[in-house]
Amino acid sequence: MTGPFGATFLMPNDPNTDILMICTGTGSAPFRAFTERRRRAAPGAQGRMIMFFGARAPGELPYFGPLQKVPNRLLEKHLVFSRLPGQPKQYVQDRMRPHSGPIAELLKRDGGHVFICGLKGMEAGVDRALGDICCENGLDWGALKPQMRASGRYHVETYSGGVLIRSLV
Repeated sequence: MTGPFGATFLMPNDPNTDILMICTGTGSAPFRAFTERRRRAAPGAQGRMIMFFGARAPGELPYFGPLQKVPNRLLEKHLVFSRLPGQPKQYVQDRMRPHSGPIAELLKRDGGHVFICGLKGMEAGVDRALGDICCENGLDWGALKPQMRASGRYHVETYSGGVLIRSLV
């Protein structure tokens, strides 16, 4: 197993940090580790952890069972499936938009962090959704995103064909 690489994709040490985690497929692995770390090291932490986790179906990933057992007070989970029989396709960015208020609040906070991990193809849609969420809540994503990146609060690691692509988009 490889990745994430380097020191740019590490969970903040402050248990009061709010963390938005957006992932597809096995991109959920580092977020499972984040969740377990907070659960064990800082069970009374005030920082919110919100996860938008996209997959084709619930049975595809070994992390679904353990993640569903994590208490909602520790992790707000939004499980999104794109290939359920008889259901329209839905992706993480589609599920994020109806939750724009809490996401915008997290983005406004100086300590809020955004982590994106998964397939490269999800990145553009997530970026557009964050832009829409900011616009709806009186924020400028075009200005906020570079500020967050510069302060080490915006983290992206995506994969294409099994190869890690470091993204600064």
